[in-house]
Amino acid sequence: LAADSGCKSRGLLLHEQAKGEGWFLLTLQPPERVDPDEIPPREYVFVVDVSGSMHGFPLDTAKALLRDLIGGLRPIDRFNVLFFSGGANVLSPRSLSATPENVELALAMLARQDGRGGTRLLGALKTALALPHEDGTSRSFVVVTDGYVSVEAECFDFVRENLGEANVFAFGIGSAVNRWLIEGLARAGLGEPFVVTAPPHGREAVERFRDYVSSPVLTDLRLEVHGFEAFDLQPAALPDLLAERPVVVQGRWRGPLEGSFSVSGVSGRGSWQRTVLVKEGVLSEDHSALRSLWARSRIADLTDRLDSEPALKEEITRLGLEHSLLTRFTSFLAVDEIVVNPGGEGEEVVQPLPLPKGVSARALGRGSEPGLLALLAGLLFLLVLREALTRRGLA
Repeated sequence: LAADSGCKSRGLLLHEQAKGEGWFLLTLQPPERVDPDEIPPREYVFVVDVSGSMHGFPLDTAKALLRDLIGGLRPIDRFNVLFFSGGANVLSPRSLSATPENVELALAMLARQDGRGGTRLLGALKTALALPHEDGTSRSFVVVTDGYVSVEAECFDFVRENLGEANVFAFGIGSAVNRWLIEGLARAGLGEPFVVTAPPHGREAVERFRDYVSSPVLTDLRLEVHGFEAFDLQPAALPDLLAERPVVVQGRWRGPLEGSFSVSGVSGRGSWQRTVLVKEGVLSEDHSALRSLWARSRIADLTDRLDSEPALKEEITRLGLEHSLLTRFTSFLAVDEIVVNPGGEGEEVVQPLPLPKGVSARALGRGSEPGLLALLAGLLFLLVLREALTRRGLA
């Protein structure tokens, strides 16, 4: 609605579902072009998976990504690199200035990584957040991994709870990327997921990723609501405003349309603050889609937390039915009346699976070789055979 140096436009849309109650959407739109002096100082912490499953193409692509991103930083920017597998190894106790000497130091350390060990992502994220940080700096964690972990929900919770402390970007590499992790990290961090499944696609994705994360416009964003009853906000905390990513806040409201939203932050030129008056918002029956948009965002948030909070199932189901949306517990599929399993008991079968294409045997742990893989496959076959004989009463 009004152009300025820190934010091209800001707008408020409202929809009234019942008398004095409805949904709203507040948007901060960045300018189409950002002058270099408008970009606040940047800090990038690259959290790079160097476990056994990353050996080969995934790690080579990760190295190319870091060379491109680190090499393009400004001298006033700072960076750090955290390599993780079963443990974590940090380039420096504090982020370093992006001088040519420090960039070469990071690239030399990166070149020595060859992919070994397990994958402890959650511990790596906690280590990265604990690193010292300077106020007024746009801080971003760039997670580079194939996602072979089993703590997805815990990672989503951690990112969501610390969204105001750092941006989180997920870059998945490999022929069988754990997309639930990569896409879930992107949702929790209010970003866009990036995935490379084959070498020919690597360069294009790296360039698109670099353009996406390289131009923060406002950092340390804070939203305050005055004289207006807003609740069930999505998201609960605001990420940095990027040139390629607007800030969108959705929520519910009740009561009179009075008061204001106050948004503050820090740009390259100093403190920034703007106020959006509620009475200047656009209230229309044509904005009924705000109801579904909010519900979709809310359901996605709750679903990512479901594994750690099973009680959320009831709320997800209620929202799906109330807003006629597909969820993990609600469906639009027809139900066949033919019962094919009257007893309702499932049969558990042990099924051996091959490694995904391009994934090294190191994914199975230190010291894994083709001979050991054959031995493991043989043992698995014997277990399956023994299970089958036991079911038939022959063992």
